[in-house]
Amino acid sequence: MSRFRAVKSDRFVPPIMHAFREAFRLRDAAKPIDNRNDAGERVIAGRRTSPRSAVGETVLRSELGEDLASLLNTVELAAIEDLNGFDAVAASILNFGVPDLTAIVASPEAARRVAHLLKQRLELYDCRLVPGTVTISGEPLDDSASGQLRFHISAEMVSTPTDIPIEFVADVEVESGKIRVFKL
Repeated sequence: MSRFRAVKSDRFVPPIMHAFREAFRLRDAAKPIDNRNDAGERVIAGRRTSPRSAVGETVLRSELGEDLASLLNTVELAAIEDLNGFDAVAASILNFGVPDLTAIVASPEAARRVAHLLKQRLELYDCRLVPGTVTISGEPLDDSASGQLRFHISAEMVSTPTDIPIEFVADVEVESGKIRVFKL
């Protein structure tokens, strides 16, 4: 069920959120632009009329990594509020995040439960991941890293002209519930 096509490219059409991130990075989102021609008529600024420019795969991966780290380090509303009977809220952006992971004991069974939970949350809250392509395998880390779980996650990121296969690692520190995303 892969949407990955044989087309190869080193430039990709960025998602709309990239425009907001780029404006923030350049600190120009709030700069007034009042260009006028010789007759005094207002001219629309070029940066606001040009189509979104293509970006490299590295930029897309970096932005996805930031967003995945934010998602995986946000504790869902259901962790502090009983959402029984509020199914629409439980499945909405109001419940963005993952359950509180601080009560989990690092074990193979916990790794399976958390892997299932992470897959569910990634598919629900990140529309850049091609549905059905998210796979997660998890295991407790060795004894020197007790209290941690490691997950290898792979998926395909929706992109134009071709979807991008991604793989990354997420380490869960069960004592604090913090998740570190790397190798994206």
